[in-house]
Amino acid sequence: MQGIASRDGGPHGGSRPAAEMNFSYQQPTLGDVQGYNPCRAARRGPSMGKTIPSFLLIPLAVIGLAALAAAPGGGDSAAHAAPGLQPTPFQTPTPGPDGRIIYVVQEGDSPWAIAAIAGIPLEQLYALNGMQPGDFINPGDRLVLGIGGPVIPTAPPGSAPTPTSIPASPTPIFGTGVICVLLFADTNGNARLDAGEPPLAGGQVSVITLTGALAAEYTTEVLLNEDGEPDSYCFPDLENGDYNVSVGVPPESNPTTSMNYPVHLDPGATKYVEFGAQPSGGGGGGDSTTSTLLGIIGVAMLLAGGGLGYYAARSRRPDRLSFR
Repeated sequence: MQGIASRDGGPHGGSRPAAEMNFSYQQPTLGDVQGYNPCRAARRGPSMGKTIPSFLLIPLAVIGLAALAAAPGGGDSAAHAAPGLQPTPFQTPTPGPDGRIIYVVQEGDSPWAIAAIAGIPLEQLYALNGMQPGDFINPGDRLVLGIGGPVIPTAPPGSAPTPTSIPASPTPIFGTGVICVLLFADTNGNARLDAGEPPLAGGQVSVITLTGALAAEYTTEVLLNEDGEPDSYCFPDLENGDYNVSVGVPPESNPTTSMNYPVHLDPGATKYVEFGAQPSGGGGGGDSTTSTLLGIIGVAMLLAGGGLGYYAARSRRPDRLSFR
């Protein structure tokens, strides 16, 4: 605060030469301080006792601001004075071969910040990584952000795609085959066709497909070849595939082999199937007269035994006493 100069020329300060002016310091009063107007003081010239015109203030202010902005670093001083918080750099992870999207924790990361940047709920981040609220994470930890599809490698730019050859599927083979069937009289019951065992007539042969359709059927007859041996009956022109061949034995015969046989028929193949059955007489048909005679002998022995029993019972009864 400058002192207030007073002139000796009287209370109103008459004009005196500067050499004769006597300056003395006086303490400013409260009224002087309250009446001080910095804007009015600013309009006073440095050596002139006159004020600056108002219309020059605005151009001077604009020129001052332009000069301040043109100064090196002047316009950016406020922007660089207090830099704001920068978010953690986040690169969108790529799904791995197993489809999982993995994020490696960086310094200063937090579960909330990672979930917010990744665009997933915080609860989902906890659930995917088996975490609980309040768990800590450390730099270098690998967190699962989600499950995506596996990465499909792409060819580098400019490279031509390599054509992939598709192996040709095998062409189905279609054709026909033959199934030959023989029903023989298994006289010895060993389930094998032995020499001297003839064909057995009266059996019913059926050839059935896997779908249950009847492909062929035949009633057996006594067929012999040129050598007088049993000959099979053949079903020609059967389509290749799987069949079930079955035989029903004639009356008064008992089967000695399985009466159902599965057959896989290839194109151009011939399959032979043999079935055996034994006549009910067994062993080539015994003499019926002998069997009848044995039956009569058995009945006679039973009657003789009964008569002997009755005679023995009669002979053991005590004699009656007479009192005449």
